[in-house]
Amino acid sequence: MMHPNSRPHRHPHPNMPPFPRTQPRRPVPPPPPEEFAVLLRRPLSDPKPLKLQAVEALIASCPSPHGDPLIFPCGDVAAKLLFPHWDDAVEALFFLWRRRLRGDHCLAPLIEKRRCARERRQELWSDEVERMRDLFLEHVAGVVDGSEVASCKEKVHKLDNEIRRCKCLLSRPQRMQRSLCLQQEKKSLEAEAELLNGRLEEFRVSMEGILSQIRGDDVREDGDTVPLNIGGSLNWVRIHSRVLRECQRLSDGLPIYSFRRMILRNIKSSQVTILIGETGSGKSTQLVQFLADSGPTATGSIVCTQPRKIAAISLAQRVGEESIGCYTDNFVVSYPSYSSSQVFDSKIIFMTDHCLLQHYMRAKNFDDISYIVVDEAHERSLNTDLLLALIKKELPQRLDLRLIIMSATADASKLADYFDGCCTVHVTGRSFPVDIKYVPDVSSDTAWSMVPKLISGFCAPYVSDVIKVVSKIHKEEPGGAILAFLTSQMEVEWACENFIDPSAVVLPMHGKLSHEYQYRVMKTYQDKRKIIFATNVAETSLTIQGVRYVVDSGMVKESRFDPGSGMNVLKVGRISQSSANQRAGRAGRTGPGKCYRLYSEFDFKSMNIHQEPEIRKVHLGNAILRILALGLKNMKEFDFIDAPNQKAIEKATENLINLGAVICKFDVFKLTSTGRSLVNLGIEPRLGKIILDCCGLGLKREGLVLAALMANSSSIFCRVGTNEDKYKADCLKVSFCHRGGDLFTLLSVYKEWEDEAESRNQWCWQHSINAKSMRRCKETVKELESCLQHELNTIIPSYWKWDPHKSTDVDCLLKKVILSSLVENVAMYSGSDLLGYEVAATGQYLQLHPSCSLLVYGQKPSWVVFFEILSVTNQYLACVTAVDYDDVRNIQLPLYDVVLLESRKMQMNVITAVGDSLLKKFCGKSFCNLNSVVSSIQKDFMDERISITVDFDRKEIQLFAMPKDMEKITCILTDILDCEKNWSRDECIEKCLFHGGHGTSPSVALFGSGAEIKHLELDKRYLTVEISHQDAYKLNEKELLRMVEQHAPGIAGFSKHSVIGQEGPEPNKVGKITFLSPESAENAVAKLNGVEFHGSLLKVLPVRSGNQKILPPSAVRAKVFWPRRRSKGVAFVRCAEEDAEFIVQDCFALVLGGRYANCKVSSSSRNWIFVSNIPRDLSEKEIYEGLRSMTSRRIFPDVKVLKEEVTNTISTATCAEALRREISPFMPKKHDPSQHFQVEVFNPASHDPKFRALLTFDGSLHLEAAKALDHLQGKVLSGCQPWQKVECRHEFYSSVFCPPRIYAVIREELYNLVESFKCRKGVYCSVEETITGSCKVKITAHATKTVADLRMPLEKLTRGKTITHTGLSPTNLKFLLSRDGLKILRSVERETGTYIFYDRQNINVRLFGPPSSVANAEEKLVRDLLSFHQNKFLEIRLRGHNLPPDLMKEVVQRFGADLHGLREKVPGVSELSLHLQRHAVRVKGTKEQKQQVEEIITRLAELTLGAVPKPASVLSGCPICLCELEEPYQLEACGHEFCRACLVDQCESVSHSRDGFPLCCTKSGCNQPLLLADLKSLLTSDKLEELFRASVVAFVSSSEGLYRFCPSPDCPGVYRVAAEDMPEEAVGPFVCGACSVETCTKCHLEYHPFISCEKYKNFKDVPDNSLVEWRKGKGHVKDCPSCGHTIEKTEGCNHIECRCGTHICWVCLEYFKTSDECYAHLRAEDHV
Repeated sequence: MMHPNSRPHRHPHPNMPPFPRTQPRRPVPPPPPEEFAVLLRRPLSDPKPLKLQAVEALIASCPSPHGDPLIFPCGDVAAKLLFPHWDDAVEALFFLWRRRLRGDHCLAPLIEKRRCARERRQELWSDEVERMRDLFLEHVAGVVDGSEVASCKEKVHKLDNEIRRCKCLLSRPQRMQRSLCLQQEKKSLEAEAELLNGRLEEFRVSMEGILSQIRGDDVREDGDTVPLNIGGSLNWVRIHSRVLRECQRLSDGLPIYSFRRMILRNIKSSQVTILIGETGSGKSTQLVQFLADSGPTATGSIVCTQPRKIAAISLAQRVGEESIGCYTDNFVVSYPSYSSSQVFDSKIIFMTDHCLLQHYMRAKNFDDISYIVVDEAHERSLNTDLLLALIKKELPQRLDLRLIIMSATADASKLADYFDGCCTVHVTGRSFPVDIKYVPDVSSDTAWSMVPKLISGFCAPYVSDVIKVVSKIHKEEPGGAILAFLTSQMEVEWACENFIDPSAVVLPMHGKLSHEYQYRVMKTYQDKRKIIFATNVAETSLTIQGVRYVVDSGMVKESRFDPGSGMNVLKVGRISQSSANQRAGRAGRTGPGKCYRLYSEFDFKSMNIHQEPEIRKVHLGNAILRILALGLKNMKEFDFIDAPNQKAIEKATENLINLGAVICKFDVFKLTSTGRSLVNLGIEPRLGKIILDCCGLGLKREGLVLAALMANSSSIFCRVGTNEDKYKADCLKVSFCHRGGDLFTLLSVYKEWEDEAESRNQWCWQHSINAKSMRRCKETVKELESCLQHELNTIIPSYWKWDPHKSTDVDCLLKKVILSSLVENVAMYSGSDLLGYEVAATGQYLQLHPSCSLLVYGQKPSWVVFFEILSVTNQYLACVTAVDYDDVRNIQLPLYDVVLLESRKMQMNVITAVGDSLLKKFCGKSFCNLNSVVSSIQKDFMDERISITVDFDRKEIQLFAMPKDMEKITCILTDILDCEKNWSRDECIEKCLFHGGHGTSPSVALFGSGAEIKHLELDKRYLTVEISHQDAYKLNEKELLRMVEQHAPGIAGFSKHSVIGQEGPEPNKVGKITFLSPESAENAVAKLNGVEFHGSLLKVLPVRSGNQKILPPSAVRAKVFWPRRRSKGVAFVRCAEEDAEFIVQDCFALVLGGRYANCKVSSSSRNWIFVSNIPRDLSEKEIYEGLRSMTSRRIFPDVKVLKEEVTNTISTATCAEALRREISPFMPKKHDPSQHFQVEVFNPASHDPKFRALLTFDGSLHLEAAKALDHLQGKVLSGCQPWQKVECRHEFYSSVFCPPRIYAVIREELYNLVESFKCRKGVYCSVEETITGSCKVKITAHATKTVADLRMPLEKLTRGKTITHTGLSPTNLKFLLSRDGLKILRSVERETGTYIFYDRQNINVRLFGPPSSVANAEEKLVRDLLSFHQNKFLEIRLRGHNLPPDLMKEVVQRFGADLHGLREKVPGVSELSLHLQRHAVRVKGTKEQKQQVEEIITRLAELTLGAVPKPASVLSGCPICLCELEEPYQLEACGHEFCRACLVDQCESVSHSRDGFPLCCTKSGCNQPLLLADLKSLLTSDKLEELFRASVVAFVSSSEGLYRFCPSPDCPGVYRVAAEDMPEEAVGPFVCGACSVETCTKCHLEYHPFISCEKYKNFKDVPDNSLVEWRKGKGHVKDCPSCGHTIEKTEGCNHIECRCGTHICWVCLEYFKTSDECYAHLRAEDHV
């Protein structure tokens, strides 16, 4: 028939000459008696008009003569050809059909008999059928032997050859691994060949069946229905379409095609058939077509159920496309949602299991349905289980009804048993072998040891393990995509962000992705490997081409209903074996693959075999409603496949009773009218309750939309992509956030989306809303509207009564409706941010989810209801709505006691004005002290909810407790803080004035607050005690200090032992406590020793200040030794046996030590020479050298000297002091030469023949060290015997340590440097790596200078480069400790391949790495730091006590989510952004611009919202410079703020002037001292040392003569001046430990024993007076008669020679020029 809107266009006969279109047409001759028309119909699948040129060309090629053709540009008929003769028409028909059968066109030719007698028509029709029958028989016969069949046979032939090859190889001896691979390959080839042969056989049978039906033969095969039944009438278009579809099936090669006849036979013979087909087998699309093709034996519809709407729609579309032309119109339809008006008049119907379930609930039967196909049964959804139970109930009444259960991994045996042993058909899939590898512990497996570690604090450990395995596969395995399974969108996106490799394309795959992102996953990327991190959505829902490697974490996140708490909880758990196999199968779709399972094989076997059915995991409310609606009174009577938990049934029933849907009378449950309405709605009961209640209040539209939104609440906001994309989405969400909570926020989104008239998709994109979820909500709303209209006779209006921008009574009504529906999910704010909300029904304390809209307002409502509980890393309340207390109190159900809950609410108390350092000490390391205080208070007050939080930004402590306990707990905290303040005020550093030598205790000063010296200890008494305890690692230091303070007040400091809790030499040491005075320390030792503390006794020992200087790391070490046992004078020297006699002859006149030694060959061994008569003080080396000088024969340096037993017992301390005295003269002449070296003498064992010592020198003094060692060689130490000569081993060694982070970046340069050392003679150098990643470079050489020279480049490399840029202040550098600073630091490290270390003590930054990289890193870091500080953010707070709660939302609505409106008002500002967590606007720009932004926001809060916040820019000036604060620093004691630079200048000024102590706050009226914590924070270690020295000078100067410095120039020694009334004989000397000078403490001159100070001063003034005093009473002292010089005669004759050269007679004092003259005089005068 002609289309009513189409216009025929006539064309001339092709054999007639063309004529112009403008010419008038020739008159049509009168029609013949008979007229026939050949119509060309368009296919239904091609609604677009066929091109006229193609139709004209086809008609022009027709050889049969015909009239002018009519061509229609649109409509069912494309063209019409008129023929006067039947034969011409039939020939044209056959011609056109031949062209179609050849594939030249898709038009359907047919003959229309326009004017013909009725008898003639039957005759012509018979002729047409016969001739068409012949044509199709010829065509189908040709198809049987066509190209598709030939191609398949060729593949079979190739496979047979491959199978023969494998068999041949297996017949030969092969290695085990090779044999297994061949067997697997052979098995795979045989399976593929079997599938191919099955396809060929199925195709042959189907074509023979078509031929038989065309010929009119009987089409039965063994009494069964043939695969393709074309029906009684011969519809050539359908026959041709089915032949084409068969050819396509043969070409596609879906595995199920090979099993078609077997499946149909089982379905015919059994009411229930279970079809297990692997993914990709084609069961979902082909089985319904097989059933439809098998013939008209069943008159009802074929219904195929799917668990999801999208699957039902897409499958119907797919089947419809595949079966174009094979069936009548409307043969395949889909019903994605239920409606009571639906009819089953189509042959194939795709619908959701929910839809079919609702149909049964209304009709109570399955009439008009012949086949029910339940697909995806392995998911075991609640609807599927209920549907199967109901079908089982109907099967006995409907023997003609057939049920087919299809699944990929379902538990076939359980389903078969449930259906009384029904048959099961398995269809193999097209899969390749997959190699399963188990990697249970990635971190400990050596195969993965070289994979870099990841910081996985944010996600679970298995996420970082997945990334490690993916990284290794990418680096080592050949091409192919990698699919890694994780559990959530968060983990997937985190993995994508942390896996960075330029040679790979990393893509996410999860359920919330847009179509664009899903398309990226399906694409192929040339020259790059595709790596997909996916949730379990990639397990069965879709197939990703090219995947060769699968990484299975073994985890899945699923929602589970907890009957105990009555809450839905989303948790991470183990997958089932079937899921694991599904994941592994993804690697074998296109070729052999590998699957890495991050768990052990034992773990796999311990998993559940199949996925747990949904009926055991979800809330059973809907199921119970439906079962009760069926007339059952007891749930136990219902025939479940897997019966749910009885507790879950009870909880769901209780919930239905609370909702008013069910009543219980006499232990029998019945539906109420509300319950029946909920059954008709067919949705989750709580959502249905919302709809019904809203309808009752006149809020029909709102209730409907709210229910639809709640069902899709988790996917409305689109928060995907990079961190920047997520931040943008969070900012855009703020404008929608409603003070009522998440549900009101969702309503706002939907209302604005619905009001958007133009492009809703564009609107969604602009506002980061999931357009797909919004469309899904819209569809749900439409379905519910239809359902309400048809089932409950309720019309839903199109208008809204609720306005998101106004607070009206509608808000209260909606809150009441939500509360009544979620009455069991009520939670009360506990009053503590740490605890969060207390769930009324269970008593759990949970936090709001971070995405909760209520957090935007910075306020936490007292009462809320929530939709579900989400379990991520912690559990959170999700989809939360604020409700009124009065509404909660009016709840009549006995679920919880509202008044009791309200009485349990916590109260908050704030302690303010607390210094930063005090807060840190109060909290302790890792908050251990704070946790201890909280734990103690909780125990004392028997309330575990008590909590204490510290806000470092506001410098305050927040206490949360019950009102009745608040006052007492506040007093406790105040006492603790006062104690901490006292300790901070008294805190001191114990510093030595100098470093004394061994055995010398240096003078000690306590340097404390105000930079004052609190105590100067010169009497060598101790100020520090060391405390030990059996359970040292368990003790709380603050508790210990408070106990010590009670017994011994005056604590000045505490240092914790560094190895507490570790296995070490002193595992019980707690730490050291320093006191303000020696008396306090002595008191602590006396009172605390043996005191019981926490179950064990304390051990308190005094500790004196150390005197050992720690040498720099460039130390050079040497070993020295000297004998302990004296030689017996004999020795054995080893030599070659043949040389012994010659050596003895050569050494005939051997002289050793000035004495002849005897040599002879040993009688016991011919290779030893016995040497005797050796001086006993000679060493082995001297004996060896003496022998070597006498002979040229080879003598081994193995000299054995026989020695006596040890007689003298000199102490190691004496030896060490002697060594120091010998070495000190060679060191620089400073006050403490021993600070440049260290001596360690080891205690010898009883049998050890030698003393051994280790000498360590400062590497910069290697020349001095060499001289000292040369001096020591052969030296006899003081206190030793002459034979105990020192020997120095001329092999010096040193080592350079390199930490892991530094070693990682300089490894290559370090090895190159070490390799260059090895070419030097006499040098040994090696690198030792440790398991921690660090390394130690060992250097050994024969000279100290060589060792020092080698150390220099190593030290330069390992020490790094210190940044000395003048623009970087300490504050700038301390910024690196912040989050933003660390981000900059890590970025520079990644870009330059360096390591950056921030030295907190010296406040500097060092760079490590190759020189070029270090220079690049320095440039980048300095530039970034300066740029950041020049454009430092100013935070404008949008939340506070004097700010409105919705100020942030108002800012977003006024200025946009990206604050573009604010940027327009302040042009030139560098950056404006929202900090959502801190509720602040961050501004970067000039001071003026920042102030403008702050004023705008202040004005907005003041004028628009009626609040007057105080601008943050109104800051007080610095009390020192009286200018605006720059880099403000707050003092600990008083809290006043100063410029940091001003405080540093104040300290340096005092340090230089040595005046102005104590250092105090200069704020008017304050005068509080600067605490030690302030000084440490403000000054570097060098500056602090200078301030300490200046403080010592000031202390001595202000002592009013009580103390004085050592008189040596620049000597730091200090001594106490003797009292004036002290007797001189009692005055002792001051021996300076720094310079060793002895000083009289009374007259301050050199020490003068036995002489009074007055007399010594006289002698100092007139030196001759001392000589006169000395001569008194001495007869042996006279004056020289020649020069007058004093002469002293002690012994000898009376001849004396003066220094002037005169010879004097002592008796008569006569003097002479020569000695001869003098002696002559003596003889002459008898004076001899």
